Amino acid sequence: MAPIECYYTDHFINQTVIQFFSKSLGLPLSDINRYKETDKIFASYGILRGTGEVIKKRKKNFIYIDHGYFNASQRRFTKEKKTILNTLDGYFRVVRDDLYFNDHNFLNEEKRFNNLKINLKERKNGNIIILSEPTKNTLNFLELNNWKEETIKEIKKYTDREIIVHNKFSDTPLQSLLQKAFAFVSCQSTAGFFSITEGVPAFFTHKSLKKFGNIEDIENNELNYKLLYVAANSQWKLCEFFTDEFKQYIYKINSV
Repeated sequence: MAPIECYYTDHFINQTVIQFFSKSLGLPLSDINRYKETDKIFASYGILRGTGEVIKKRKKNFIYIDHGYFNASQRRFTKEKKTILNTLDGYFRVVRDDLYFNDHNFLNEEKRFNNLKINLKERKNGNIIILSEPTKNTLNFLELNNWKEETIKEIKKYTDREIIVHNKFSDTPLQSLLQKAFAFVSCQSTAGFFSITEGVPAFFTHKSLKKFGNIEDIENNELNYKLLYVAANSQWKLCEFFTDEFKQYIYKINSV
């Protein structure tokens, strides 16, 4: 397994998560401001305060940690467009050479998803298309100029259903929209995973996810549960970082 170096920023969430990660695996931990280019695997949490710049420059050989796909730590979104994290007891995704998804054959087992006890609901009979806008930070990081406009044009190639634009600061809760939705479209939003559990097929534009739901197939209206299984196998609670199962997981993703 390639050696890993962990880096922290000046934000307490990053510091807490990456300290758990480094201590659980016995890895060196350094300030992001001391980072120097190396052949070792770079590991950190989030894309702000210097970590994103390193990831962009590297393009590979990094481990990225962020909020989980399911049962993540509780957050709330203010009218001032701020995100407040209330706890750190939820799941965090741990991904190799990507910000959003691991996709390896050994991650397809259903056990970890079943352990979440998530009720998979029957397919909805709605008619609207929910278009979920990425955050400003995501748009900037991925350099997604005119993403909303271009994605709407793409959707209209394959369906004439009404499109409703939504983001995490919208007044209308996503749960309410899903009750009348035919499909959910995003770049990489974890809300797409939630929509599948609610019986609404999800489609993506990000290259790591679109093979699980390509917009050109939007009228097929299929729920892709494989996406959920792979996601559940890529997320962990902080207390799980110290388990043999997690260490084996890191070994696997670091050996591809």
